[in-house]
Amino acid sequence: MIKLEDLELSFTGFSLQNINISIQKGEFFALLGPTGSGKTVLLEAVAGLQRLKNGNIYINNYNVTKLKPEQRNISIVYQDYALFPNMTVKQNITYGLKFKKDLSESRVNKKFNMLVDMLNINKILNRYPQNISGGEKQRTALARALIIEPDILLLDEPFSALDINTKEKVQLEIKKIHAALNTTILMVTHNFNEVFSLAQKAAVIKNGMIQQTGSTEEIFKMPNSKFVANFVGMKNIFPVKLANNRLILDDILKIDYNKLSHVPGHEKNSDYYIGFRPEDIVVGNKNLQADFQLDGVITAVTNNGIFSEVIIKINNLSFSAYLTPNRFFELELYENKQVFLGFNKQDINLIVEKKEGPAA
Repeated sequence: MIKLEDLELSFTGFSLQNINISIQKGEFFALLGPTGSGKTVLLEAVAGLQRLKNGNIYINNYNVTKLKPEQRNISIVYQDYALFPNMTVKQNITYGLKFKKDLSESRVNKKFNMLVDMLNINKILNRYPQNISGGEKQRTALARALIIEPDILLLDEPFSALDINTKEKVQLEIKKIHAALNTTILMVTHNFNEVFSLAQKAAVIKNGMIQQTGSTEEIFKMPNSKFVANFVGMKNIFPVKLANNRLILDDILKIDYNKLSHVPGHEKNSDYYIGFRPEDIVVGNKNLQADFQLDGVITAVTNNGIFSEVIIKINNLSFSAYLTPNRFFELELYENKQVFLGFNKQDINLIVEKKEGPAA
């Protein structure tokens, strides 16, 4: 397991502050955040490549904070793969073994054959990195990282350089390897599909500070702030007033506060928001079977091939809804058409944020 306890790190123009994360043994954990938020810096701190100002790092209940990188039994795969251009694929994979004297030759051979087979790189073992594809470079880097049997595998934006088809294949291979080896994995990414496909838990980081930690479902369905909600694509986020245990949205909707499935505690001097994901909004030409229903006018339609995004204006508010192509054409939707939209109470996320400045 990994435990990051009160980590602090600083250099010109940036700092990590009060980082506390626990990752269970064998868990696949994703670290999400926008560019420049500190994801890679935190990954390198775990690997021992960045010096901490404060805090401790534990791996398997052992404090490794002051250990050198090579003493931590950690492997890291960067987004550029960092393969040695003058070595063949096989030589790249086995390079780290010269520093792992405790692994027997038979054990190494067995692990090598397993990884080569699982990653389907048997036919390229004698080639050099400049003569293989991006996906093959990624697989080679993974095999090199895993053959030394690390306690922790760190992945830094592992699929960013791959085309979508190769990315999907490599994701499946990583998922298969994780299930077979039960290696603890910490992955840095800003791609939500990668998180849904691979990770069991996640954390969101902003400006060097952790904003939320939880299961992938909690992060995406129950963000705890406007920042996290916007970052994970909730899109429909509206300020509401709280009066007599009712959340009032722009005089068009009243929601019983106590009947929501996820209810943060009341906070003095706080702002209240409700949010729901666009895929949880139902659109129709007639009354809908939903806990809440509103009617409005379509103001914009965008089709990205996989789904259509429909913007529906109700009074001064604009709602975003995702529809499958079949559903979109079935409803015969177009701009300026009057439609109904609906959503259920379990899909409403309540966000309570402390107001900035002194209390009123």
